[in-house]
Amino acid sequence: MNFTTRLKNDSRFYWGVILLACMYGGYAVVNICRATVIIASPAMLDDPTLELDKTAWGAILGWGTAGTITGKLVTGIMADRLGGRKVFLFSLSLCMLTTGMFGIMSKSFFFTVAFFISMVAKAGAWPSMANLTGVWFPKSWRGRAWGIISSSSMSSWIFASLALGSLLLVVPWRWLIASSAIMTGAVAILLYFYLRQSPSDVGLETIPSADGDDDSEHPQQSHHLDDSTVGEALLNFLQSPRFWLICFSIMCMNILMVFQSFMPLFLKETFDLSPGKAGIASSVFPIGSMFSVLVGGFIFDQLTKKKRVYVLGGMMALATVCILILYLLHNPETPGNGTLWVALSAIMMFGLMITPCYLIPMNVFSVDFGGKHCGFLVCLIDVAGYIASMAFEFLGGEIADRVNGWQQFLNIMLKVSIIGTITLTLFLILDHRSLRK
Repeated sequence: MNFTTRLKNDSRFYWGVILLACMYGGYAVVNICRATVIIASPAMLDDPTLELDKTAWGAILGWGTAGTITGKLVTGIMADRLGGRKVFLFSLSLCMLTTGMFGIMSKSFFFTVAFFISMVAKAGAWPSMANLTGVWFPKSWRGRAWGIISSSSMSSWIFASLALGSLLLVVPWRWLIASSAIMTGAVAILLYFYLRQSPSDVGLETIPSADGDDDSEHPQQSHHLDDSTVGEALLNFLQSPRFWLICFSIMCMNILMVFQSFMPLFLKETFDLSPGKAGIASSVFPIGSMFSVLVGGFIFDQLTKKKRVYVLGGMMALATVCILILYLLHNPETPGNGTLWVALSAIMMFGLMITPCYLIPMNVFSVDFGGKHCGFLVCLIDVAGYIASMAFEFLGGEIADRVNGWQQFLNIMLKVSIIGTITLTLFLILDHRSLRK
């Protein structure tokens, strides 16, 4: 049965596609709100009326991450209790409003406040999708579902880098940010009518919860946390070595993903590009990321837990090699287009390798191991990661402002990538051994 025929004849498949489309589009626009601010950063730093430098920009990013942490702590439990649909729609609406406010500010303090609130709102989208994914999809589909959903963040970065980067060549940065706010509002209206909380809302049978440590075709029809309170679930998480290892690995990978926020500035200053061209050039990272996470989700479902150790561990090792290439390549005294294409190729390969390792194992583990508390679990892991990235955003901006600062920046990333490779591999090994219990 082909896709079109199944879409017409299989109601569960039809509504599953609708749900994925809603989550894909919704998460794309909230990510565009953040990406637009990043793409506009070189033009903002060139605007003499704002009096911004890279240290101030790093602080704005750091406080934005603090907003993400705040949002994760609040919205994780909200999504589990109120349902993903309500929290998702609230996140889109608040993100639209605060991004619009960011575009009319002129002082560093007010930029920081607006970006902080915007990131609080954006944080609610991820646990909302964890809740909806657990309700709608069986275990055998969760890897590919998360792969499709996660690719939306990358496709939105590509759109922001190429389309909005090109737009920045002809319009002021304030108009650029206003366009993303309008786009988010339009999608929020569509989702209000099409997004559904549960299969039962459209007359379908609900998906029974099952323990994620069972790799068989017929997993047990109850989850070990089905009857637990939030406090009991938290204690269970804290007692799991897998929880701590995935937290440490996500902390490392969050720091590595911070590079994306500094990438337009890095390319502009290293290769003497205009703000618009630097934004366009930075699209190579999400291009590599989108392809790998979309394909990776389908492959992830086909891999046994033992094979994931080798595949994902190897991808992290290759990501580390890409950072090493950038570190060896970078020479601020002799910038030029001769090395630009080598750098862009390494950045694309870096995105290709790291993104599936960053997005898929954490989310699949959260839905499988967390059960009805999956939104809470994914937020706990995310908070650990964002605490690390917040610290590096404050530090990274200050480091980049130093003489030969980008070399020091890449040196730190290289060391973090090595640690992240080790911790993710250990997590995957323990996740495989959990099958024996």
